Amino acid sequence: NNYTAILNQHHYERLNGLIDNAEDQGAQVIRLGSNSDESHVLAPVLLLDVTPQMTVMQEEIFGPVLPVLTYRALDEAIAFINERPRPLALYYFGDNRAERDRVLRCTVSGNVTINGALLHIAQDDLPFGGVGDSGVGAYHGKERFIALTHPRGIYRQGRLSAATLLQPPFDRLTDVITNLLLR
Repeated sequence: NNYTAILNQHHYERLNGLIDNAEDQGAQVIRLGSNSDESHVLAPVLLLDVTPQMTVMQEEIFGPVLPVLTYRALDEAIAFINERPRPLALYYFGDNRAERDRVLRCTVSGNVTINGALLHIAQDDLPFGGVGDSGVGAYHGKERFIALTHPRGIYRQGRLSAATLLQPPFDRLTDVITNLLLR
């Protein structure tokens, strides 16, 4: 099997620690291949029967480890998402348009992929980015340019300014101008 190696020993150990922690707390570990003798190679792992208290559910994983949660009703899944920091991405799988629209309407996340995973990041003209704890801004296309150039607004006051009419001392002219502005 040809798997991509984990970046370094630290992250390899971190991922194995997440797996071990989940297993120690009752998760079922399903290895979808065997690790290679090569340095830092980790075959994909499914984790079943995970709980929100497990470390793997508390941190960003960035590796071939997929914790699987189950739910009985869509409201339960939506509540689970909304009770936590906003996710960088959300993946909806299913053909029920009403349920899909409900998930999209009732949750906030970074990008969404429907009936797929990860490919939203490969779309150069689709902004990619998170919200809240998962990031700020969007990258790709026009949004990348705007996010990374840090545009700055500049306002230059002209020689004549009506704003000076609204500075103390206030008089009847100030009242007239204020009333006009409030209309």
